[in-house]
Amino acid sequence: MNDPFTFYLQELDRYSPDELIHHIDHDTWSISQMYDHLIVVSHEYLDEVEACQFAPVTTSGKSPFGERLYTAGAFPATPIRLPDAMNAPPDETDQVERLRTRWLKLMDRHAALVTIAQSTPSDQKTQHGGMGWLNAAEWYALVSYHLAHHQHQKRRLDASLANRT
Repeated sequence: MNDPFTFYLQELDRYSPDELIHHIDHDTWSISQMYDHLIVVSHEYLDEVEACQFAPVTTSGKSPFGERLYTAGAFPATPIRLPDAMNAPPDETDQVERLRTRWLKLMDRHAALVTIAQSTPSDQKTQHGGMGWLNAAEWYALVSYHLAHHQHQKRRLDASLANRT
């Protein structure tokens, strides 16, 4: 399989404007909302990669969930629902070209930060609310873990689109 960045970029061409904003039900995001979420959260994680360069040294570690995630090298295959206070619906106003532009900027930023992720000392960390203390390399890896996790959601949304009458 392609890397998740290329996969999502190529998949954008599959969707009509109507398909981008189709909702299976009131609790399920549209394709456009999923892309917006992936872009916004990936930039948040990349902000932390940069912040780790200036973070103090700490011996604090990951939470039990964080340990399991990094040992597995992936999020669990099951959906994860955040508390309502942290789960505001993502934006769904962007059409394919705007999503593509935002996605390409994300890809460029991700590529540009690989050196920082690899060279920042591993004991300089910032805290993730659910995973504990992560270093730059771990934040960087989290971007790919998160993108891969949402491929399950994308498959469900695509199947719903294929079954519409």
